Amino acid sequence: MINELNEFKRSASSPKALLAYTVAVVMIAAYIYFYQYAPLGAPFDNVILNTITSLAALGAAVIATIVFRHYTSDDHPRKIWLYLMIGCWLWFAAEVIWQLYVYALEEVPAPSFADLGWVLGFISFTIAIYYQYAAIKPAHIETVRIYAIGTWIVILLLPLLLLTFWGAFTIESYVDFYYPFADFAVGVAGLALIVIFRGGALMRPWIGLMVFGASDLLYAWAEKTQIYAWSVENGNLLSLTIDLSYLIAYLILAVGFLGQLKLLHHGLRQR
Repeated sequence: MINELNEFKRSASSPKALLAYTVAVVMIAAYIYFYQYAPLGAPFDNVILNTITSLAALGAAVIATIVFRHYTSDDHPRKIWLYLMIGCWLWFAAEVIWQLYVYALEEVPAPSFADLGWVLGFISFTIAIYYQYAAIKPAHIETVRIYAIGTWIVILLLPLLLLTFWGAFTIESYVDFYYPFADFAVGVAGLALIVIFRGGALMRPWIGLMVFGASDLLYAWAEKTQIYAWSVENGNLLSLTIDLSYLIAYLILAVGFLGQLKLLHHGLRQR
């Protein structure tokens, strides 16, 4: 544990890591500026904001791909990173499709092909976690599989039951409320590995999934209560907080992957 912390501190202070943190801060600052002041006017400011988010998603996908390629076919982590990589590319594709919807239709349908990318991405992340748990507890692989399937059933049914109970069920509201549950489920499953690994390098990206969950939950609530639209029209900080947290979640994901890559370059292998 101490050796790993020392390795992480060394890798986090490297020039490449500092450059990555600087880029992340610049992206956040640019996002806030264009969101709050809209210097170019519609639709150009929205183009820039959506592009910044897509670039953050692309960064996570590219870094995950580099980490995946670092492992050989004989390394068990390669299978884990294969599905992490696929999940990230699916989410990047979903962001691009979302942008195209916004530009072409202004109002994005729900569900859409972008949602397909995000849902498939969640499935890919789930498979990655499954393989990670299977590597830790190979004797309990069937139990892990049952838990994974059971969790997905709960994720699919819980928003349906809650919205029906509240008398607020629509396909659009179901889609909005599905994402927070999926984010939190995958994030919690990943963070639970922290206890097992005592803060292992692979665990940091899952914090990003938790941030996604908080962001999506706030968005679903604000959208359902129509506070989000009011906030956007009046320049309120609530909509900025929700949308900015979504960008930050992607950046946390990317920086977490970068931390794993730097540790690999310093000779520390994932367990």
